[in-house]
Amino acid sequence: ETQRLVNATSSSNRNHEVIEEILELVEKKAPKLLDGLATDNKIRIARFCQVKLYANDNLVFHQGDEPDAYYTVIRGAVSIYARHSSPTSSKATPDEGSRTKFGVFITQIPPGESFGELSFNENGNHSRRNASVISDGSHGQARIRMKSESHHSHSTRTPHQCELEASNVCVLLLVPEKVYMSEMFARHSEKHHTKEKMDSLRKSVLFKHWPMDQIVKVAYAMKKKQFDKGSTIIQQGDRLEYLWIIREGAVRVSHRVPPPNDFRGRDVSFSSSGKF
Repeated sequence: ETQRLVNATSSSNRNHEVIEEILELVEKKAPKLLDGLATDNKIRIARFCQVKLYANDNLVFHQGDEPDAYYTVIRGAVSIYARHSSPTSSKATPDEGSRTKFGVFITQIPPGESFGELSFNENGNHSRRNASVISDGSHGQARIRMKSESHHSHSTRTPHQCELEASNVCVLLLVPEKVYMSEMFARHSEKHHTKEKMDSLRKSVLFKHWPMDQIVKVAYAMKKKQFDKGSTIIQQGDRLEYLWIIREGAVRVSHRVPPPNDFRGRDVSFSSSGKF
């Protein structure tokens, strides 16, 4: 069934039955992908999207590639790797166990989640991929196959073992760049915050000299929090758990002098946007 969809979506000339099948697949495997979109938008996306298979360790895209699509994991998983800098595009496929040449591991994308939006810009001036993405196959079946093969030679594999090996693929749904920009980009403003975080980090005094792989890792870990005027962000004596970066606005830093000198807080500095 999956292979049939792969063949059916290799061309934009598809009938209503195929479109309905794609929408059912998305609703079942990745319901967040089209959440909030009108029916007409969903149909246009289903008319042009593609379903592709990637075997374990296959390269989905390379750091430095031009962005071509927005990806969603339907089955299996993919891992993101980033190097210190963005190399020129390469179509080389990683051999098993040689992923280190693609940089450090950043995170794994599980079924139902999407990736690839960070390269897209509203003005159409897209940036190159800032990380490489590699297929992890059908997440878990590879381990089953390896365990089976340790007890069986190639000539004595059972049909079930061969099926596990053949099915060790990751299934991705690709929304082409033009379709994503016209039908989905405006609805995904929240997703583009990671890119804004990376831009902010690269402009900051503390992080501007950090390598790209570390910038990506910090950006994924960052969380945005908003405070009303007069709110306390952290109190004197609290345990320090986070590094705070001022994105917008300003904060006042006060220091309380212990008794018997003074019970009141005294302002010692005033920090604005971009400071820590």
